[in-house]
Amino acid sequence: MENGPDTATGLYDVKRLAKRMGVKTSTIRSMKARGTIPAPTCNDINGGAVWSADIINQFLGVDKAKFSPVKHNLSNENLPKIIDLFSGCGGMSLGFSKAGFEIIAGFDNWEVAVNTYNNNFEHNAYMLDLDDLESTIARLSPYFVNESPAIIGGPPCQDFSSAGKRKEGDRADLTEKFATIVTHFKPPFFVMENVDRAEKSNAFMQAKKTFINAGYFVQQIVLNASYCGVPQRRKRLFTFGSFSEEKTKELLHSLQRNLSQTETTVRDYFGESLDTQFYYRHPRSYARRAIFSIDEPSPTIRGVNRPIPDGYPGHSGDAGPIEEARPLTTQERAEIQTFPKGFVFDGSKTTVEQMIGNAVPVNLASYVATEIINSRFWMPD
Repeated sequence: MENGPDTATGLYDVKRLAKRMGVKTSTIRSMKARGTIPAPTCNDINGGAVWSADIINQFLGVDKAKFSPVKHNLSNENLPKIIDLFSGCGGMSLGFSKAGFEIIAGFDNWEVAVNTYNNNFEHNAYMLDLDDLESTIARLSPYFVNESPAIIGGPPCQDFSSAGKRKEGDRADLTEKFATIVTHFKPPFFVMENVDRAEKSNAFMQAKKTFINAGYFVQQIVLNASYCGVPQRRKRLFTFGSFSEEKTKELLHSLQRNLSQTETTVRDYFGESLDTQFYYRHPRSYARRAIFSIDEPSPTIRGVNRPIPDGYPGHSGDAGPIEEARPLTTQERAEIQTFPKGFVFDGSKTTVEQMIGNAVPVNLASYVATEIINSRFWMPD
């Protein structure tokens, strides 16, 4: 079944709508009964309720134009253009675009993520094995013939993360490859995103050495996304460099001093639109809590979204009773990553959940990009 309405009638039945929203059919029936989704177009076609595609698209906010740079009070023409490496489904690109930068291309080696990216942006992302330095440099070279775009990117980081292997491996090596690509082209500035654990890794230290040896002044900061307009406690390492020591230090100070004084909670972000006070997030082990309140930031959105298991034993740290909790929907998880409702994901439910979990939160990227603009980090000496 495709992730859309019936091709003959243009209607969603309960099964199709559940697949579209990434939830169980029982959840759709419950939401229908509570009135938290639009009323069906008809309640009795082939024995069940159906919704028109127009109604569902309007409800999900997907009848919008593709995303393009937001006009900034500083002329966009003055800002360097951006190339996004390891672009995934586009969280970092969308954040920089939201701040006012023009993204001219994204590159990734995950086809479904590239497809999702291209469904949502006016510019294109392209399939490229960034582990292959020779082909990557050849592919990117035309972008640097008549101009010098900046480079941003988040090299895959599972080999640094507590979510993945403890031993550094091939994915950690991509951080070094990112540094090699950047220093080959010498853009006016670069921004690299990793998990916070990467800061102490051999691969990160080697990448930083590569940047410095090429003449970049480099700084790094670990940002908690909940202080950057994201309703999620997600710590990420941002490393950035330019050829101006003064401007690089000023960006670090700008990122530090302009953080929110308070964390963004799930309720702060969603208002009263969620139909629950508590939600379930499957723990890595039952030694950790699994029930969270919307009056706190979400824990880190991971690449899996599991249902509540039968016989969940509970935890003393749970924010509420299991009977009053439900898992977040795929759409809700995407919104906690601060993707707008109009952002359309391609692929199976499992793949979409992984894309969402892998992404850089849009508002976190936008915070970094906005401070790049405000601090004049981007300006040549």
